[in-house]
Order: sequence, then C-alpha cells, then structure tokens
Amino acid sequence: MSVCGQTEGESCATQQAMTDAAIPSATDAERRAGFIAAAGAYALWGFLPLYLKLIAFADAREVLGQRIIWCAPAALAAVFALSGVARGLRELHAALNWRTIGWLALSAHFIFFNWGIYVWLVLNARIIEASLAYFLAPLVSVAIGVAFFRERISRAQTIALTLAGAGVVVQGFAIGAPPWLALLLCATWSVYAVIRKQVAVTSAAGLFYETVLLLPLAAILLLWTASAAPLTFPQSASNAALLILAGPVTALPLMLFAFGARRVSFTALGLLQFFAPSLQFLLGIAFGEAFTPLRGASFALIWAGLMVFSWDTLQRARAARTQIA
Repeated sequence: MSVCGQTEGESCATQQAMTDAAIPSATDAERRAGFIAAAGAYALWGFLPLYLKLIAFADAREVLGQRIIWCAPAALAAVFALSGVARGLRELHAALNWRTIGWLALSAHFIFFNWGIYVWLVLNARIIEASLAYFLAPLVSVAIGVAFFRERISRAQTIALTLAGAGVVVQGFAIGAPPWLALLLCATWSVYAVIRKQVAVTSAAGLFYETVLLLPLAAILLLWTASAAPLTFPQSASNAALLILAGPVTALPLMLFAFGARRVSFTALGLLQFFAPSLQFLLGIAFGEAFTPLRGASFALIWAGLMVFSWDTLQRARAARTQIA
C-alpha cells in the first residue's frame, strides 16, 4: 500500500500523480479504464495483508529485507513498462544528481520504517490498527499543510480534524494506551509524502532509487535474522517464490495507479484512497481481531470526519468546475 503538504483536500497519492504527469484530455472510455486501474491499485493495497499472511512463515525482519531486495528490480521493470525503455532511461538519468538522490535517501528511510511497522502490525494480528493509520493519513496531511506550509483550512476540514482527533483519543481508551504504532505508521507515511513532493521524479524511478539505497539495510536485516535462526528463503522453492513476489506486489499497484492517475480527476483519486484502509479494516474483522464497542465508537468518529472531508472535497471540485464553465 503502498502515499504531504496537500491543498484543498488533495490526497497524498494525488500529489505524486501530479509529479508523474498532468492529466490530459481523456475520452469517456479512457476515464473508465483509468478509474478501474486506480481502483485496482487501491484494491491491491487493501488486500496486501492477505499476501503478508501468506509469508507469515518468515520473520518480520526477513520479510522487510526481502521486500526491499525484490522491489528494486520490480520498480526498474515498472519504470520501463510505464515509460518505455528510452524515456525510462532518461527518467533514471535525470534523477542522478546529488540533490535528488539526497532527498530520495531521506525519503527511503521513512518508507523503510513505514514498511517495517506495517509488516510487524499485520504479522502480529493488528491489521485494524494498521488501517487506522491510513484512514488518518489524508487528515494528517491537511494538518501538516496548515502547520508547516501555512495553508488555509476550511471550516469543514477543521471539523473533520476535530472528529478524527476525538476518534484517536477514544481509540486510546479502547486499547488501553495511545495507538502509538498506528500514529507512527501514519507519521512516517505523511513525512515520506512531504519529502517526495519536493522531488521531481516519477513514482517508479523514485521507488527504484529508494530501494537501491536501502539495500545495505536489507542485507543487515537478513544477517540479523540469520544470526538467530536460518532464513526461510532457501528452505523451499515455494518460500522463495512467495518472498520474491514481494517485488511485483509492491510495483504492480504502483503501475496501475500511475496509469489511472493520468486519466481520472484528482478528486476521484482523493476519494478512492479510502478504499484501501476500508478493505484492510474488513480483513482485520474477518481474521477475528478484537473490535469492542468502544473501538467501534473510535472508528465511527474517524469515519464521520472522513465523510465531512470527502463532502468538502466534492464541494470544492464542483465550485472549481463552475468557475471554469
């Protein structure tokens, strides 16, 4: 699931889409195809816990290390699949400068911790807590925009943030402590998105360089795991195949999203982003994770905030279309 200084309710994913390419004039058929592709990307991110459950035979450290290793070639393939070989090579070459690589080295460390926390939560039967982070992410992004980029906030967005904040407080009472890992998961994603906003590089090319920069950390993780118990990767062909699949599982939704982002409106992308955490939440329920009435009240407050946020986003989109007309 793998996305902030946003303005007027734009999603983190939308910000990256704006970096990848401006939305050209699209036909109805292209918009439908784009919507299906974008929805498919969010569906894959939403069902990511199912894949992680399949590789629960491996230690979380090995899972994270293998994901980094196999994500690098998958991201490189995504660069060429999305842009073609010639243009892809130009994109990769354009990013080879100290400023861009420096920013990507910084963002890589935030995505490293984000992936690590997410994998640990899922493998420890805390999918609902992980979903909480991504429900909060768009609202936290608005708060970041206000706090650090002096962006104006509407009354509806203020109400949405207040409701979400109340939901987090109730969640703390529900689980007996503040949901630190969910908040940290949300924070690492939000900071990652802020950093990536500063870098003029496509999603796939950026992900390729980030994973290459993280390869030393991946090696350390695997050595650390192997010092305690044998790695599961070489134990069977099926284990190896499932762990190698971490690369395509990371890159495929990225490719679908990039295809869709060029063909549907930013508003549609902003609203679709709630699809992934909703699926994760339902998976947590399906796996039998604890969901008390107090925890339900917490999510009800957060969902109410998201409904206000979505309504405000749609109203602004309609106003913008009216002005253009």
